[in-house]
Amino acid sequence: MTYPMWTAGKWLTKSLTLAALCIGVIGAPLQADQLRVLTSMPPSFYQPFVTAFGELFPDIEVAMLNKNTNASVDELLRGNERQFDVFWSSSPEAFELLHQNGHLAVSETSGAPAVNSFAYSALGWTQKRASPVSKTADWEALLAADKTGTIAMARPSRSGSTHMMLERTLQVRGWQEGWAYLLELAGNLSTITARSFTVLDGVANGRFEIGLTIDFLAHARAEEDLTFVYGTPVMVTSARIGILTGGNAPAAARQFVDFVVSDAGQRLLMTPDIARTPHSASIRAEATAPYHQVLEDALTLNWLEYDAALASERYWAVNALFDAFVFEVFETRREAWRRLRVLEAQHDAPTVEMNDIQRLLTSLPIGEDDVGNEGRATNGNAFATLSDRQEASLQVWRGASRDILHEADVLLRVLERRAARDVVRD
Repeated sequence: MTYPMWTAGKWLTKSLTLAALCIGVIGAPLQADQLRVLTSMPPSFYQPFVTAFGELFPDIEVAMLNKNTNASVDELLRGNERQFDVFWSSSPEAFELLHQNGHLAVSETSGAPAVNSFAYSALGWTQKRASPVSKTADWEALLAADKTGTIAMARPSRSGSTHMMLERTLQVRGWQEGWAYLLELAGNLSTITARSFTVLDGVANGRFEIGLTIDFLAHARAEEDLTFVYGTPVMVTSARIGILTGGNAPAAARQFVDFVVSDAGQRLLMTPDIARTPHSASIRAEATAPYHQVLEDALTLNWLEYDAALASERYWAVNALFDAFVFEVFETRREAWRRLRVLEAQHDAPTVEMNDIQRLLTSLPIGEDDVGNEGRATNGNAFATLSDRQEASLQVWRGASRDILHEADVLLRVLERRAARDVVRD
């Protein structure tokens, strides 16, 4: 099926109607002609699609609910009681989790999950164009001393795109080296926010200089003087949309998904208010914005495919480890890094003790093979209700985190007392 293009003017004429449609309707009794879509996308992304779809199918009422990826997966794993028909997200591992647990519809023709890729995305960070902090595309540069206190990121257990950033780091660098990078990055963080959008808000209003994010969120806010830096090497992932089991409008769901991946839907992605790179190669060929070419080049050189299945197996475990070793002890860990940097600045080269502290602060004493069962156990349960095994693992991880930070603190105190005595003697 082909679809006409839609103008910005038409989107604006329906904005008030759409707002009324999207507020409060999810809690209302289900109507036979109502399509329910659960998405982590912001309204600025999905509203043009809903408006354009409504022009084509005026008899189908589309009700949207915006919810972060992890909370969405949690609700769907608990049974999809609100009978959502479509799930729409940038997180490929979320669809793997839903597929493993039978929550994705199956195509009648192919027998495969009824899921389509609709766009490409990549990770990096946003800054103000006039930011005094130097811009670089090197992930390692984020660990430099001049970045201390300038960086913000969302909590991975509340943000699908940030969870994907963690997984990308672990898959590219390896489990231990990846965690070492993340634990050192924590020393340069200004804050950990509750949602991805809050990271961009903070950069826009000057709360912090660098915000770790996904490309399209920053591109869509270019008018706020935000620019996006693709971390190199650029690693591309495909965003997806899928039809759920337990919905009430499977035919309408298929029509909606078909529209999103149609030429007209793919062209909507390239409008400035959405600013995403289409999955369709023929439509990407029409793109003119510079960032489209960045992803096009990366697709030809995508040397490491993102393993969404692996990410889904340890979905809960990776988030829980980040919480135990970073989020729940954020101030303590960040202060330990600050104290170490002060001591390092007093010496021409790090001492043996300083190297020991560095190793402690970048250590995650949990092996990759130790988290598989905990990750898979989550697939059959709601994230909010931990199994006994998960709860036990979480307590062990929290204890290991506290022990490491305590050991680092003891060594830091020894060096700080020594440095104070040296100052007195001088």
